[in-house]
Amino acid sequence: MKALAERFVDDGLFGEIPDHLAHYIDYDAIARDLSMDYTETEIAGERLIYRCH
Repeated sequence: MKALAERFVDDGLFGEIPDHLAHYIDYDAIARDLSMDYTETEIAGERLIYRCH
C-alpha cells in the first residue's frame, strides 16, 4: 500500500504539493488509510491492488 500511496502523491491525486512541504508527507499514514478502501493480493506471482467497492 505504501507504493500505491507514493504513486497517488506522484500522480497528483492529492493536489500540488509544494517542494518545501514534500518531505513532511507521511506515506505510511496514507497507506493505512488506503487499506480501508483497497485490497492487496497475489495471484500467480503477480501483486494486485484493487478497490473494494
